[in-house]
Amino acid sequence: MAFYAGIENLDLAYALAAECEARGIETLVQTCGDYISQTKLLEAPLDSFRRFPKIPETLVKVVDWFVHMTGTAFDNSIYQRPDLKERILAVRRSSKWSFDNLLQLCLANNTHLVAFLDPNLAQTQALGKSYLATRDLFLDSLDIDYSVLTELGQKIIRAMSSGGEIHVTCPRGSDFRLRADGRSWINDDGKAKAKSMSVSKYVHNLPVGEVFVAPREDMALGVAYPTSLPGSILDGIRVEFRGKEKALISAEKGSEFIKARLERATGNPYSIAEFAFGTNPCGNILLATEKAFGTCHFAIGQNTWLGGKNECSIHWDFLIEDPTVTIDERPVLKNGRFMI
Repeated sequence: MAFYAGIENLDLAYALAAECEARGIETLVQTCGDYISQTKLLEAPLDSFRRFPKIPETLVKVVDWFVHMTGTAFDNSIYQRPDLKERILAVRRSSKWSFDNLLQLCLANNTHLVAFLDPNLAQTQALGKSYLATRDLFLDSLDIDYSVLTELGQKIIRAMSSGGEIHVTCPRGSDFRLRADGRSWINDDGKAKAKSMSVSKYVHNLPVGEVFVAPREDMALGVAYPTSLPGSILDGIRVEFRGKEKALISAEKGSEFIKARLERATGNPYSIAEFAFGTNPCGNILLATEKAFGTCHFAIGQNTWLGGKNECSIHWDFLIEDPTVTIDERPVLKNGRFMI
């Protein structure tokens, strides 16, 4: 098992690795400090970004599990500096490596990928707390009653499995419809899934807490206005689904970064890929993000590992706050409160 961690969460990575070693599991902890990443971003020749990195590729091929810990106290406002905009865009257009590539590499090698979604500096600043205090709050989202989580997920699946038109609205103006008839709804409650399920067993998130489906790729219609989290280079995102036609994706701020990511993608990045309900008892999106209780989210791009049919090199999630969701006009979620 390999752990990839920044400086701030090395102690947690070491603690998890020690627990694995105590159980006879061989581990490796790799780190890449924010100072190193920033120096490369600012000073490395663009050709270095065009090369596929050998170290993570080698690790993925030899380990059974790869745990990617995202937490950092790095001030990522550097990505929003006007004087660095062209440099960052050039790097993003050139780069052969991102979390998207890591996901595809793990799927191709049957390596379990765990995205450990611990907080970043922008989230801690929005909460008005220190990084360590915020991380402690985040860890509370792992220490939950998993039997209650399972029960809620089962209720949602019973409500949604009958099929029909799913209608999503929210106070920000989202109003779109989709269908998932014939697709399997999955309860991500931290428990092993049956081998008969169409979902890949190789992709995991911590914290857990969502019920998701791969919708019918050509049947989504309407407009979504997702929530942007603090520190994001994007704001005012708008996604318009047009059935069999490519979705239109724009932003009031950072649209050039959206364009760069979509243009780098292989396959079809303009198709709806996922729809999900957040069920983790932690209702704060700054801590549980897409797992936060009473939220929903959708994704575009790759969904074959969710039981869908769209091949793509990216899977891009978008969060909807305080949603109202109905299926064939029957309420499931109203302003962020479950009605089942």
